[in-house]
Amino acid sequence: MADTEETIEDIEGAEEEETLAVGPRRKLFGPTMIRTLMFIAVTLVVIIISGTIAFVVARRVNRAPATEKRSPELAEKRDPLTPMSLDPFSINTNDVDEPHFLRLVVVLGYEKGKSAEFETELISRKVEFQDLIITIVGSKQFDQLNGEENRRRLKDEIKRQINSRLQNGEIREVYFTEFTLT
Repeated sequence: MADTEETIEDIEGAEEEETLAVGPRRKLFGPTMIRTLMFIAVTLVVIIISGTIAFVVARRVNRAPATEKRSPELAEKRDPLTPMSLDPFSINTNDVDEPHFLRLVVVLGYEKGKSAEFETELISRKVEFQDLIITIVGSKQFDQLNGEENRRRLKDEIKRQINSRLQNGEIREVYFTEFTLT
């Protein structure tokens, strides 16, 4: 039995010697290391999410609607247009239920210094343009003429129709100097 006790003591002593020779065993991922890695991971996720949100917001801000009004300081400076006034119009709208009446004065604006041929064409076709405007406005109903956006659409339609008929230049703007809708 003495031999058995010595053998057990020898084995236990040998284990202690190995432990002392190697040193204390360290854990590779201890609680401190895990907390640090979690903090870094959470920080990276927050940075990625906030960067993505900032990118999306910046893209939407750059895509401002075309109808948004700009400040006069940022507006493009250009030379004033040469006006050509048309005779005043008195037009009945195309409403069946209730008749409405429109008093309208239109001024066409074109670039200054255009050719003499263009100005001659405008003057010679003035009656044609007045008839065209009466036809366009007379085909509209009260709801299609009332309101700022509808007036802008009407100006665009008049300008497009007149420019499609011109041969020596184009109208840049259509102005309403009087617009009375009753």
